[in-house]
Amino acid sequence: MKEQLLNLYKQRQADFISIMSKFPDDDLAGPFFMSPNDKYSLQPNPLLIIGQETNGWMYDVEDLEKQMKHYEDFNVGINYKSSPFWNITRKVETAIGSELYTCAWTNVNKFDLDAGRPSGEYEKAISTVDDILIEEIRIVKPKVCLFYTGPSFDDRLKSIFENIEFIEIPGWTTRQLCQLKHPLLPDLTFRSYHPKSLRLRYLEEDFVNYISERLPS
Repeated sequence: MKEQLLNLYKQRQADFISIMSKFPDDDLAGPFFMSPNDKYSLQPNPLLIIGQETNGWMYDVEDLEKQMKHYEDFNVGINYKSSPFWNITRKVETAIGSELYTCAWTNVNKFDLDAGRPSGEYEKAISTVDDILIEEIRIVKPKVCLFYTGPSFDDRLKSIFENIEFIEIPGWTTRQLCQLKHPLLPDLTFRSYHPKSLRLRYLEEDFVNYISERLPS
């Protein structure tokens, strides 16, 4: 898996360099590369979390293995502060029968800007490599895929996954939670708010319970 991901990123290295070269004076952190730990594929329901962008990251576009090593050392938040993003992810892992710290994680935006979401010309440039997400999913083969992207990223998802369907879930608005249907996504794929927003809206417990209940018994 790691070798496949490394080959993918090598194939697109020139694209990453091109993006960074457009904004030499800006704090554009990345690119963000996956490298799931060995326990990921051993779980009964391999879980892939897809976020928006990092809150600061490494900047090494020349040494791709070093960039992947940073992901490995971070190890899906094992020593990170107890943020809603990782706290709720831990609850989902438990709810679906996975060991803690065994999910995989990637982001729609492969760079962050000033430790936040890129917009305008930055987002336009970064979106030129959005299709990498398709290959990442193909390589890591999740059984459960959760997009923590909220409705503000829906247009990006529509561009990445042609003719994607946003399926309404009874008891939820499609802004809060919906199922994503597309041939390139696993059956158990859902899009909801960023975990911080889930917590602020008091939807955290219902969200975790719903994902657990959708797994086959």
